[in-house]
Amino acid sequence: MTEINPYIKLFFGLLLALLGLGYIYKPEAIERINRLIKETFLNDSYVALHRRHWGLLLLLLGVLLIYMGLARLRGW
Repeated sequence: MTEINPYIKLFFGLLLALLGLGYIYKPEAIERINRLIKETFLNDSYVALHRRHWGLLLLLLGVLLIYMGLARLRGW
């Protein structure tokens, strides 16, 4: 079975954690990105109503991936 490179886990973990913090603490930055991307799940009303849910989910996924990557690198 192939294993995922721990550096990839760290990268995506940090990316998701930063995105999660952005949803929680800087919703105006997410709304600016939203205007550029214009995907279905990122419309302004959705971000305003569900920013904390998405932020918490992304933050938890980010922390999990960071832990998995560090555990793999350090042999925990």
